[in-house]
Amino acid sequence: MSQAMAERAIEGVELPPVGTWAFDKGHTNLEFVARHMLSRVRGRFTEFDGRVQIAERPEDSSVEVEIAAASIQTNSDYRDNHLKSEDFLQAETHPVLRFASTAVRPLGGNRFELVGDLTIKDVTNQVVLDAEFGGFGPTMDGKGTVAFFSARTEIDREDWDMTWNVAVETGGLLVGKKVKLEIDAEITLAE
Repeated sequence: MSQAMAERAIEGVELPPVGTWAFDKGHTNLEFVARHMLSRVRGRFTEFDGRVQIAERPEDSSVEVEIAAASIQTNSDYRDNHLKSEDFLQAETHPVLRFASTAVRPLGGNRFELVGDLTIKDVTNQVVLDAEFGGFGPTMDGKGTVAFFSARTEIDREDWDMTWNVAVETGGLLVGKKVKLEIDAEITLAE
């Protein structure tokens, strides 16, 4: 290990090299969980792009992601089409969801908060993700560097003007207001 990498540690956690990193799309998952009647529905977005800028000081780092709204998948074509419709994401009118970080707040060890602006349907709200750094090392071919992060948060979909719902006969609503976002990201250092 190089001296530069060895010196980049905080509280015993070795930090990844400074630089611009790209998402490894084959090893990155942008997923969500929402209540549907009595059960939970899991879904994901399969088309996205962005970058992570790792700075010398972790709190100066940043993340930018663009997600194709039409790439939503929940294992049901009917539900996917409804989520893309005017009732929810309005994917034809607003084809891109965006996240741009505004702050990184180290919490100790490998944990941190990632604060940023999440834009859905041209509505922007601040979100705070509970994040964890999982480590870094060489790529499988040994020619590059890879790092892993995960992040979780919960949002209220109505804050992004996604208010569609139906009352059910037994009481309550068909679709829950809260949506859990779960991100597992493998990133590679750009050459």
